[in-house]
Amino acid sequence: MNQLLLGALLPFAGMAVWYARRGRRASLGMLLLTPLLMALGALYAVAPDLPRLAGRMDLYYRLADDPRTNIFLWHYAIDRIEVDSSLYHAALVLTFLLLIGAAWRELYLAERR
Repeated sequence: MNQLLLGALLPFAGMAVWYARRGRRASLGMLLLTPLLMALGALYAVAPDLPRLAGRMDLYYRLADDPRTNIFLWHYAIDRIEVDSSLYHAALVLTFLLLIGAAWRELYLAERR
């Protein structure tokens, strides 16, 4: 779960900085692009785990023991120290709630005009 959160958090943080610098205003493109980039970032971060979904356990175990998988947002290093916690789930849900909150705020401001 650490990898999913890290992969999604990097684009979210970048967009949050952009959102703050634009005076807390988000365009439709930004509201659509952010969750897409978050999903792509999370998918990239867990790419070494994807062979397991396809039933390719031999490839999965080979990738799990290869330090070169650190190019996938430090995947190998995180696997070595990862601890399960429900806080990772909560943080991931919080990022999506904040994104939905920004969308609702934009809708509110557009309707107020």
